[in-house]
Formats: sequence, C-alpha cells, structure tokens
Amino acid sequence: MWILILCLVFINVVMYFSSKRESRYNEGRLFLVTIPDWAYESVEIKEIEKQFKKEHLWVFIISFITFIPLFIFSTKWLLLYFMIVIWFNVSVYYVPYRKARAKLLALKKLRNWPDEKIEKIKIDLSLSAYMEKHPFNLRRYFFVLIIDLSVLGNMIYFHAENAMYLYMVLQFMVLVLGIVFIKKLPNKTFCKNSEVNITLNLLRRDSFHHCFFFLITGDSIFNLALQFFLLEKLPFVILLLVALIMILCVIIIVIKANHYREKKAKILAHYNECEYTISNDDCWKIGWFGPTYYNKADPRTLISAPKGTQMTFNTAKPAYRIFIIGIWTFVIALLLWLFGYPYYLDITNNLVNLSLTDQAVVVDSPFYDVSIDLQKVNKAELADDLGKGIRTNGTDTFVYGKGNYTFDRYGKCKVYMASLHPCYIILYTDDITYIVNDDDIQNTKFIYQEIQEVLCQ
Repeated sequence: MWILILCLVFINVVMYFSSKRESRYNEGRLFLVTIPDWAYESVEIKEIEKQFKKEHLWVFIISFITFIPLFIFSTKWLLLYFMIVIWFNVSVYYVPYRKARAKLLALKKLRNWPDEKIEKIKIDLSLSAYMEKHPFNLRRYFFVLIIDLSVLGNMIYFHAENAMYLYMVLQFMVLVLGIVFIKKLPNKTFCKNSEVNITLNLLRRDSFHHCFFFLITGDSIFNLALQFFLLEKLPFVILLLVALIMILCVIIIVIKANHYREKKAKILAHYNECEYTISNDDCWKIGWFGPTYYNKADPRTLISAPKGTQMTFNTAKPAYRIFIIGIWTFVIALLLWLFGYPYYLDITNNLVNLSLTDQAVVVDSPFYDVSIDLQKVNKAELADDLGKGIRTNGTDTFVYGKGNYTFDRYGKCKVYMASLHPCYIILYTDDITYIVNDDDIQNTKFIYQEIQEVLCQ
C-alpha cells in the first residue's frame, strides 16, 4: 500500500514541477504562445499568470485527495483504481495550462500582437545526399542484445511467469523500434551552411545513439538483476546497487542531451549562423499529457518541444497514428491477458483444478501448477480468512495469486490461490507451508476432507 502511495507522490511532484517549468516565459513563448518581450510585462498577462499559478497549486493539493480511496478499496479493485489515479493526476495538471493558453491566445488576438519569429522550413539537399551514404553503426547494441537474451534464457530455464514474457516482448520491441527510429531520423536543416548542417546532424544522431544506448542498457541490466532477485538468487542490496546504476544511466542521458544543445549553439555561433525555427501558435496544443504539435505542412515526424530536451510527435503524420495504435493495442492486450482472461476462466470455473491423487495434492492452472507430496504433509487446515500478509515474490491480481507470501498467522508460505473464492487449504510440511484452493469452494472443502482422511490413516 505505502509503495503505491509513494509512487503516486513521486508522480505528482514530478508533474507539478514539470508543468510549472513549462509554463514559464522563455524564448518569446508563454503557454506555447509567441508574444513580444515588451508585451509580457502587460497587466493582463501578469493576471493570467497569477490565475494559472493559483489554479495549478490547487490542482497539486487536490491531487493528493485522490489517495484517500486507496485505504478503502479492497485488493480486488486497488490496482484498477491506482491506474485510474495515475491517469487522472498526470492529465489534470495541464487543465490550468490549457485554460491559461486559451486566455492568452484571445488576448493576443485582441491586442493584435505580432509574432516575433517567422516560420521557415528549409531542406539542405547536400545534407540529405551525405547522410544517405553515412554508415549506421549497430555494434554497440550487441551488448544490450546479449543481456536481453540472457534474461530470456534465464526466464525459460526457471519457468518464469507468462506476464514476464510479455514484458520481454516489449523490451525487444523498444530495442528494435529505437534502432529503426535513429536510423530513420529525419535530417534537420539548421542553417544555410551545408557543412554546419552535416556536422550538427552527425552530432544529433550520435547524441540519440548515446542516450538510447544508456537508456536501454540500464533497463536491461536492471531486468537481469530483477530476475535473479525474484528467484531469490540475488540479495536485495545488489538489486539496489543495480538500481543506482540505472539512475546513473539516466543522469548520463540528461548530461548528453544538454551537451548536444550547448555544442549545437556553439557551432552555430562560431559560423555566425541562425537556426531556422518553426513558431506557429496554431500548430501547438495542450493535450491530456502535455504539449502536442499538429502541422501537415511540416515534413518532420518528431519535433523538439518548446522547452526542455524532450521530443514530441507531429500528430498530423501517419507514423504518429501507427505508434499510438500500436501502444494501445499492446497495453489492452497486456491488461486482457493479466486480468480479463483470468477473470473469464474464473467465472467459467476453469481457472484452477484442485485434485488429490494417491501420493500428492495437485494444483493445475493455466497460470501455475504444483504437486505437493502427501507423505511430506504433517498437518492440514481449512480457513476462509488468511489474515494479514504480504507477497514477497510472485504474482497477485484480483483474480489469482501465486508465489511467496508472509502471513502473520502462518509465516512464510508458498501460495497458489483463486483470490475470489475465500476458502483455503493450509498444508504444513517440515520445510514450508503451502496454501492452495480451487475456484469452487465446495470442491476445496471436499478435497480438504479427503486429505484429512489420508492423513488420519
């Protein structure tokens, strides 16, 4: 519970300061609206800024109220509500931003303020010809591929959960799509000088290479360490150390991105060149998750955001729609696999089958299976309430749970349960305690009686 709350607090704080930074007047822009420097000092704009800051602070305070139901909802609905809260808290921060921008656009139109920047799109043909012949180096990514294949081999060898395979599919997709994206990165004409354009585009591509390499490498190393930690073959302190390495990779990415911007500015200044810019108020909108760009006339698919080092899609391009459809398809498929399919199996009584053979208690499910030797069972109990406990390893959805748990009442246990059917058999052995059940309460009770008869013999 507290881990979920800390995650939400972190997201809220990041979104608050991120959206606050984006709302500051910088380089002739305020709320993604270009205004003259002299107009920024007007009383009307100061009033819009004051109202925005007030509403923005209220949103920050109200967002913490959404945490309260986390203490009310049962485990069945907790994860769903957690996802809804994340979506709500991320999107709500841009509501005051959107409102302030609409007011500023109306004021700009009323006062007839001119645009300080002129929209320009230039294409350097010499640059395009050079970049087409320039080799594309993939060798650095073999290291990442080896780590990912090690994780996959480890999962197959130790029979990892099905959900983890979906995550690895996403990991490989990110690797491939990232490489394709950098390879297809459109050339950018910065100025009239072809030599400068070639230098800056090579620097730009190299910066993308470095940032993506450190991002995907940190993620891959953490996945490898996490797999061994979940298998209880790696101490937590090592996992924490790897997490710090991952954070270090993120810091390097930020440094590399800033280095590119600084070096680009120095090169342009050295050759006394001015960078071409696109500054059209009508092209920029405030979406649910921040600034978005829409311009059919712009040949670029990825656009530098007005502030910061991040990029955003040109939403007028087909590549954007393909990307969004792909992301939503994957997310929906993942949610259906994790929650929808298990729930369907549960309501059709096909989630788990608990049975008893001459020598073992057999638990058979599409998501887990175990055979417990009856000769090792010292005692069996039946309970409809397991009391307080936490999962230390494994999977726990509102439909089923499996893995290692620690309960106040039973201590450390191996659990294989249908969560929506609160009737459980607790099997005690010399080594470990097992908790199992069927997706039919009556069958759980029937198997329990059979186990007791065997133990009494």
